[in-house]
Amino acid sequence: MIDFKKDKSVEPTDENLKIVLGDSFSAYKALVEKLSDFEASLEWRFYRDGGWLAKATRKKKTIFWGEPAEGHFTIGLHFNERNKQGVLELDIAEELKQLFSNTPPNGSKLTTLKIDISSESVLPDVYQLIEYKKRAK
Repeated sequence: MIDFKKDKSVEPTDENLKIVLGDSFSAYKALVEKLSDFEASLEWRFYRDGGWLAKATRKKKTIFWGEPAEGHFTIGLHFNERNKQGVLELDIAEELKQLFSNTPPNGSKLTTLKIDISSESVLPDVYQLIEYKKRAK
């Protein structure tokens, strides 16, 4: 199995991502292609302490962080206390709201909503969250 966590020489190319993501690769590609609709882009970087991570940004604002895992692509959206209630008011899956409301803030007072993207069925919720994140202060 390809290890994006430890090997800087194994880059997250589409070929390598297809191997790791498997059937979820099409959902990953749909997400990446949709980012331009939000005026956002995805950039991959290698971090010594975390391996290859994807950063979706709009202008200078980070929209989400992403990482490939076996069978899915995980994204993490960080929200500050001021924006937390707005996430809970979105028309997204109840299980995502529950997950988010039960996640304690981290040391920097941000609450992270992690979503495993294994199929395109979750993408409409992800797109709502991206749009909200784009507008959030």
